[in-house]
Amino acid sequence: MTEPGNDLAALLKRVQRLEDIEAIRRLKARYLNACDQQDPAGVRATFAPDNNCAVIVGHLGVFDTADGFCEMFHAAACHPHVLDKHQAGNGEIDLIDETHAKGLWCLDYRKVDTKDQTLTFVSLLYHDDYEKIDGHWKIRRTRSEFKTAFFGSYASGVLEALVAGHSVADEPLKKAAG
Repeated sequence: MTEPGNDLAALLKRVQRLEDIEAIRRLKARYLNACDQQDPAGVRATFAPDNNCAVIVGHLGVFDTADGFCEMFHAAACHPHVLDKHQAGNGEIDLIDETHAKGLWCLDYRKVDTKDQTLTFVSLLYHDDYEKIDGHWKIRRTRSEFKTAFFGSYASGVLEALVAGHSVADEPLKKAAG
């Protein structure tokens, strides 16, 4: 006599669930690594192939397609003087059904722009929707929720904070009257 949930079909379903979660974790890692490698084609490959993908990135824009987002990424970030690091963790992945999932990720981002001599530090939450298409998980929608941001300049030889707040789009810091 078998106990409920201990039969082979139930075990296979549990294994598939674990494999799907791992595939989504690896998908997110490929996305982040492609960003750091300044690889727009690699970034694009993580999104649904039909290009019907909402990418919502706060002050950087709202894009209806992955291609639109990748064009902005290429123009803004793919230069030798832009040194980026995307480090995500605390991933929470919820499988909705066999082909849909949601994810929440915490991102720590830093950028050194050696041309403009600026530093950017951001923490945000990624709210992702995933879809399994032809056996492969892809990003269907992503929204960035900015939590903290620091933007500064080191052009003078001393690091000067220009913006500190929830987003680098926040109001510039006001200097105290001396």
